[in-house]
Amino acid sequence: MKLENGHISEHSLMFGVYCFMQASMLRTAFIVGVTKNDSWAMAFTGLALALVLVAIYAALLRRYQQKNLFEINELIFGNVLGKVFSALYLFFFLTIAALNARDLGNFAESSVLPGTPLTAFILMFLMVCVYAIRKGIENMMRLATVLSFVAAGALVFNVVLILKNVNIEFLKPMFQLPFKNYVQGTVTVAAIPMGEILAFTMITPMLGKNKKAGKMMALGLIYSVISLSIIMLRDIVTLGPLLGIVRLPSFESIRYISLAGVMTRMESLYAVILISLFLFKTVVLLYASVLGLAQILNFKSYSPLTLICGAFVLFYSLIVTKSAMENEEWGASVAPFFSLSFELMLPVIALATAMIKRMLKKKEAQQ
Repeated sequence: MKLENGHISEHSLMFGVYCFMQASMLRTAFIVGVTKNDSWAMAFTGLALALVLVAIYAALLRRYQQKNLFEINELIFGNVLGKVFSALYLFFFLTIAALNARDLGNFAESSVLPGTPLTAFILMFLMVCVYAIRKGIENMMRLATVLSFVAAGALVFNVVLILKNVNIEFLKPMFQLPFKNYVQGTVTVAAIPMGEILAFTMITPMLGKNKKAGKMMALGLIYSVISLSIIMLRDIVTLGPLLGIVRLPSFESIRYISLAGVMTRMESLYAVILISLFLFKTVVLLYASVLGLAQILNFKSYSPLTLICGAFVLFYSLIVTKSAMENEEWGASVAPFFSLSFELMLPVIALATAMIKRMLKKKEAQQ
């Protein structure tokens, strides 16, 4: 029985992926610590690897149209083993949701609302997420179109305003780091955040019998990579040597904006946009978790689980990392391999199993 009967357009999916990716602007510190002033290029090398992931997801979605990731697992592996695979994905989605909630909480505590208790801010944030899910994920997906243009427009606007403060010399020397740094940077960008769009495989059935899910996800990634590379270039040529010192490069570079003494404190507007993007991303992750849990438990509705999952993410976010520094270290070292276990390994196993089962059926039919 279908737990979700909403409908979205293919362009809503594309803009949804774009918004989801733009919410990761706070996480550029993960890459900067590894590839320094060459970090902007990692957006493109990471895209190459991420498109492989999208191709795998698209292959699964084509084989099992109008089915989400958890339903596909049960069709491929059977009821019991399928639920085991789904439980692993559920853990992944909840973990990423908790990490993002904690990232936003750290950001608000240090830069937006100093003195506000971390728990209080995350609680309010997750309450809005739960409310949005109960109102229908399709409404958030439609809102993604507007939010995408606002985010893109704000980026162009602040880049133009900050041009007088840039120093192109900060880009030098280029590509002088050890090769392993670029490999690490590529894998990090591909896994965090690009591979996290795996969560959209819980939403793609809303496209109906549309076979363009993979294409729309890929386009959303490509557009977001253009924005991400511009953001990192802006941060590099603005902050220079400070890039490796500040904890939030993208936010700090906005502080440089000043137009004839007017329009200072642009970071306030930027913070509102960033919180809105984080809200969208967390709603998608929490929705994937809630819907997935309802399917694992064979519930007829996912609504009763929204508060339970929201409360779990709240408590999880408070213990998932001890500090922002620990989060950054984990993100640059362990996190890519943790994420790729779910974003690459499990989908490859599923696709390979589906292909083998199809080949065996063909052989049986020929006999």
